[in-house]
Amino acid sequence: METLRNSREFKEVIDGGEKSVLETITIFILPNHVGQTRIGISVSRKLGGSVKRNKIKRRIREAARRTASEIPKSIDLVVIARKAAEKASYQDIEKDLAQALSKYATTT
Repeated sequence: METLRNSREFKEVIDGGEKSVLETITIFILPNHVGQTRIGISVSRKLGGSVKRNKIKRRIREAARRTASEIPKSIDLVVIARKAAEKASYQDIEKDLAQALSKYATTT
């Protein structure tokens, strides 16, 4: 799984992707033509200092790694942490990510 690197790639997915708003995360999913799954993670400064934000990013990244078998190939994901992600456990984030992916799989 690769990462989305620049703001143009993030904006493309956010503008054209399918949106799912869950308790701990908001996720945008857009099919790509790269042949690989790419993920971008965004955590606002409103959620805390760098230590707190990086902890949330690590949890989201690990949840994506563990649910990789459920993630369809050739899609771009942008995961934006919500306020509830601050106090959420890893399991809560993983549950929300899996729920968004299953919702996407049923609509395509």
